[in-house]
Amino acid sequence: MSTWEVALVREQGIEFGVVVVQDHVLNNPNERESLVSLWASELGRPIVLMGGRHHKTYGRKDIVAWLSGVHPSRLPWRKLTLN
Repeated sequence: MSTWEVALVREQGIEFGVVVVQDHVLNNPNERESLVSLWASELGRPIVLMGGRHHKTYGRKDIVAWLSGVHPSRLPWRKLTLN
């Protein structure tokens, strides 16, 4: 089992999730695509990955653009566990 920091957001009629990952994951296309698919399947909504240290984002362009104007501390974070 692994525990992740996840924010479930509803904004402008779109529900999506933001999942915190280690920064190096965002530089690895296979790893980031695998995590996006895993979490989208798990949560049933689009997913954006966010680097834990530098807050760089990866995912749907419209969601990434919206997140660029929001400080991460304003997101509704919770811990979720995957089996």
